[in-house]
Amino acid sequence: MSLRDLLRPPPHRGPLIAAGGVSLAVGITLTVLRLQETLPIGVDAALLLVPGALLFWLGAQAPNEQGEPPAYQSVLLCTGLPLLYGGLLVALGGALDEIPPTWVLVTVSIVAGGLALWPAFARNSAISLLVAAILGGVAIEAVAGATFARWLLLAYAGALVLAALALRLTARRHAEVLIDAAGLAIAWLAIASGDGLPGFFEVVVLGAGLGLVAFGALDRSPGPAYLGAANLILFIVAAARGETLFIWPLILLAGGVLMLAAGLRPRRPLPPEPDPYRAGEAPLAARAEPPRRSG
Repeated sequence: MSLRDLLRPPPHRGPLIAAGGVSLAVGITLTVLRLQETLPIGVDAALLLVPGALLFWLGAQAPNEQGEPPAYQSVLLCTGLPLLYGGLLVALGGALDEIPPTWVLVTVSIVAGGLALWPAFARNSAISLLVAAILGGVAIEAVAGATFARWLLLAYAGALVLAALALRLTARRHAEVLIDAAGLAIAWLAIASGDGLPGFFEVVVLGAGLGLVAFGALDRSPGPAYLGAANLILFIVAAARGETLFIWPLILLAGGVLMLAAGLRPRRPLPPEPDPYRAGEAPLAARAEPPRRSG
């Protein structure tokens, strides 16, 4: 048996392997955090990278079931990728208790995001695509200055929405997680701005919240709906400044009242149904047999 065959978990053992992977990942993380003052930084990085690479490979090599990734495969990928990401940050950053330099954060985010794209399309793993999209946002946030971060995140969210529209018919689950990533980008835009969110970006956060809630309701997708609610809460926090009803309270109150009134307006009764055709009066198009031609 080759090493590749050994690291290709059989489907019936997948849940057990995934449970063991989660336990191993939590144990490794606690070990690194508790012994960070004792172990050399290279050992810390190796403790994260080696199990992370193993779990990621197990997940990436797991076969699909009827074209869909099984649950244990998603668990393995979601467990291995964070360990790989953390191990690369520690290896290149050289510290556990400090934020790594910008170039390290950007480089590691691009590398880990690129790795996540492999199972995202080769194994049809939507969760891997979500991880890759989030890491892309991390790289953009790290490389952008305070002035351009909002605009770049807004452009990134727009690009994710366009990509989701392109994948909607062929890969519905992938399209949904791209919508999730766009919602996360807008939410982070609001969080990073704190109390100083400009008026234009208040409109962006409000529009994103309403759009995500509508998408989640129409598509019956809980993820976008929850993110929409989170964006609406962030909008409320940002727009709560002031002591008058001008301008957002007036706009939202008026819009809500108008839409409710339109939905609750009296309905006109429908016209009665026409009487059914009697025998021999059926229209020509409704006859079972085509009419015979004379002559």
